[in-house]
Amino acid sequence: MKIGKLYQVCHTWLLPHSSAEFWRNCGPVMYIGEDIIRREDGKEIINHAVLVDGKKRIIDRTFLKFLEPLDENG
Repeated sequence: MKIGKLYQVCHTWLLPHSSAEFWRNCGPVMYIGEDIIRREDGKEIINHAVLVDGKKRIIDRTFLKFLEPLDENG
């Protein structure tokens, strides 16, 4: 994943029903990097952030497999 690169959401039929409709119709997303949570016990949770329709959405690493680079050639 490259920060600032556009991706498309693929394989939406594999997504949970509760979120599939949103991701199926969201259009291109921009990857904006890791979003790390540091808990009081010292554990770090690494999530990822994307921009969707100008809004920041947090996803976990299991969602990254649904993002494929947007074909810049057409």
